[in-house]
Amino acid sequence: MAERPKEHESLNNIIVVDNLPKVDQVKLEKLKAVISKVYSKFGVCRNEYYPLDEEGKTKGYGFFEFQNEQMASEAVKQTDGYRLDKNHTFAVNLMSDFDRLTQVPPEPVDTGNLFSWLAEPDAVDQFAVQSDDPKKTTIYANALSQPIVLEDRNKWTENNFVWSPKGTYLASFHEQGIAFWGGKEFRQVQRFAHRGVNYIDFSPGERYLVTISPRPNNLEAFIIWDIVTGQKKRSFPLDQHFSQGPSYFKWSYQDQYFAKQGPDGIYMYDRESFQLVDKKPFKIPSLADFQWSPTDNRLAYWTAEDGNVPARLVLAEVNGVKLEEVRSKTLFNVIDCKLCWQKRGDYLVVKVDRYTKKSGEKNNPKYSGLIYNFEIFHMREKNVPLDTLEVKEMIQSFAIEPAGHKLVVITGESLRTNVIFYKMGQGQKSGKIETLKVMTQPVTTAIWAPNGQYVVLAAMKTGQSAGGQLIFVDTADMSIMSKQEHPDLSDVEWDPTGRYVTSYVNLWTAKRDHSFKIWTFQGNLVFEKTVERLVAFHWRPRPPSLLTEDMIREVRRNRAVWTPKLDQRDRILRTGESAKQQEQRRKQLDEFQRLKEKNSKRLAIQKQQRVQLRGGVDTDSLFEQQASNVGEEVVEFLIKTEEVEYKP
Repeated sequence: MAERPKEHESLNNIIVVDNLPKVDQVKLEKLKAVISKVYSKFGVCRNEYYPLDEEGKTKGYGFFEFQNEQMASEAVKQTDGYRLDKNHTFAVNLMSDFDRLTQVPPEPVDTGNLFSWLAEPDAVDQFAVQSDDPKKTTIYANALSQPIVLEDRNKWTENNFVWSPKGTYLASFHEQGIAFWGGKEFRQVQRFAHRGVNYIDFSPGERYLVTISPRPNNLEAFIIWDIVTGQKKRSFPLDQHFSQGPSYFKWSYQDQYFAKQGPDGIYMYDRESFQLVDKKPFKIPSLADFQWSPTDNRLAYWTAEDGNVPARLVLAEVNGVKLEEVRSKTLFNVIDCKLCWQKRGDYLVVKVDRYTKKSGEKNNPKYSGLIYNFEIFHMREKNVPLDTLEVKEMIQSFAIEPAGHKLVVITGESLRTNVIFYKMGQGQKSGKIETLKVMTQPVTTAIWAPNGQYVVLAAMKTGQSAGGQLIFVDTADMSIMSKQEHPDLSDVEWDPTGRYVTSYVNLWTAKRDHSFKIWTFQGNLVFEKTVERLVAFHWRPRPPSLLTEDMIREVRRNRAVWTPKLDQRDRILRTGESAKQQEQRRKQLDEFQRLKEKNSKRLAIQKQQRVQLRGGVDTDSLFEQQASNVGEEVVEFLIKTEEVEYKP
């Protein structure tokens, strides 16, 4: 069968001839005959085009399409500089060269220091808030006294906004593509032209950006960009395995590989060539899901049951062009698995949902007698030992301590839930899972602080309850530090240092009372703000610390030395802010008194005229009577704090 004709998109077979005679329609045919005679010797010229001006005369240049690139190249070589007559000498170029030479790169933009926020002397973090009425994005610095507005822009983004993984860039969405903003003044630092982008995703090291425009039949639905240069590295068409969301491609921890799930396995690409590793996918029949380790070139995947073939849970390592199996386990009667890596890569925890009885059709099965368990891989132990933890009740959610050995599991239905804290054994205790504490609390989710130890148990709004419970737990001694509430709760998010945590209510979960509250890690409220039609709240991430584990331990050992100095610095900041408030209020009062005196003089001068205009009635006396009924409100604010030693 003959191949289907394709549109020829190359410009290498088209030449541009400049310095042609400018003639009217009467002489055009004669000009065409002369030019055709010149170029017919180089091959077949399929098309020719002479642009005309408003008066119908040729503009002095023309376009000529040859049958192939070789003919066009020879025509350029032989006729560039060709003298038609004493007034017309040809200047000839390939159309592709013309396009290349006219694409002038944009002038470099001075973006300033993209890491300026990390040099803030008091280590103040930043956060961004987006509202929908009007569509406004505001960036705050979380100063000690109260947050300070750094930037406040209307229509900064047409959709949502996204911080990059290390906090270097703020990404905004537009119909034409994505824009990046950064530096102290949040200037635009990069643009990525891709129409109709709904989602974006970053590689962990912020080296690459994936833009996703899931329009039907889009041959460039996914584009991978080099963030620094703005260069397009590779594009992919829309396929049947895409489900709405940003995580279509999954990146290895050092941006070395990116992979996607295909119809017959894992399609893994190398960042150097942006081609398939070993030029073929890794064949994995019945692949259900896979996830990269956040710290190693390892990935975990599981395969679903297929007839009499049971499900499998596999840990594999990328070794050159091979995907080598490190550890595996066969699982029976499996409905679903959820793969979850610990932030430091010390553990892989897999939640397994199983059944005891299955009925119904193959494409519409029904399960009963559900049972639940966790499969826990100890990644840093020799031979990667594997523990199994059985859970008797339905699992609502679970979370692994980011930098530690604890696992919190919320079981039960609705808000009649139990919160169970486990400790996973290490070294010689590997295989022993200890139950630390069981709490009965009406919550749905556990959110760990970035460095572990502290966790917030939260009740998100559901169809059955407004939720809003916030329980602050210190897992060092399993104590509840505080219980708070934020009704209609949408989400909870820790700042990158674990000092503060935010709860917020957005317009997607509540019709009114949209707001955010900032708490200390102990559960003390430090700031709250109502934001009409709040859409999103996100802390600005920080890059990983440059301190080694030994240096961090040294800082902790010397905490007693540093704490008094930091406390003194906090007191100075609080006093300084209070002094600023006092000075600002004094200036406002002085301005009020000045305006009052000015207007009182004008009022006195105009009194006689007012009385005449009002038929002899002195209305000033009426206002004085009303003023006598006005009450007084006292507003208190902190000026300074002082510690005094009590001596009985």
